[in-house]
Amino acid sequence: MKNTSVTIADLAAKLEVDRATVSRALNNDPRISEATRKKVNKLATQLNYRRNNLASALRSGKSNSIGVMIPSAEINFFGSVVHGIESVAAANGYNVLLFQSNENPEFEKKGLKAFSNARVDGVLVSISKNTKDYSHFEELNKRGIPLVFFDRSVDKLNTSAVVVNDFQGGYEATKHLIEQGFTKIAHISGPQHLEIFSNRMKGYKQALKDNNITFNPEWIY
Repeated sequence: MKNTSVTIADLAAKLEVDRATVSRALNNDPRISEATRKKVNKLATQLNYRRNNLASALRSGKSNSIGVMIPSAEINFFGSVVHGIESVAAANGYNVLLFQSNENPEFEKKGLKAFSNARVDGVLVSISKNTKDYSHFEELNKRGIPLVFFDRSVDKLNTSAVVVNDFQGGYEATKHLIEQGFTKIAHISGPQHLEIFSNRMKGYKQALKDNNITFNPEWIY
């Protein structure tokens, strides 16, 4: 028997049990005794059985996989975030499919399409700073695929988001410099259609205003 041809039916035949028992054992179903689960998994390992994830997802409507879209793995912050996501996902029996947009909206669309084709159970996204058309995210919503933004989000989409208080961050950073005696404070910003950048800008401006410092557009980079 070739390793690549091993199926649930093959495992069931060798163990002289029905296919449903094998399937449940492979999924660690508590209805199957621990002894049987060990036998099934041991044989599966010996025969190099590989689960057909797509077929399994089609049958159950659940793939136990999550799609994660980040702007770039070269940014240390996102590397740390992905590490955390993978740790929590693994602890809960999920696999992570990772895709980088490289700040390119077309790559972002391609990645979301790949997630959809893989029938992931949900998608986590930190949006590209160059994305201004959100139709590909709206398509995910139409398909009923849960979507959560993290770090970068947009207020035009009615989706969940995990973000910090960027307004307060911009405010406190500016206030700290003012308290150190600085008055000509530059602000390095980003595309204002993204809340992460617009809220930081608002916090920066508010701190200047609260301390009677006139905002100067030339200080924005």
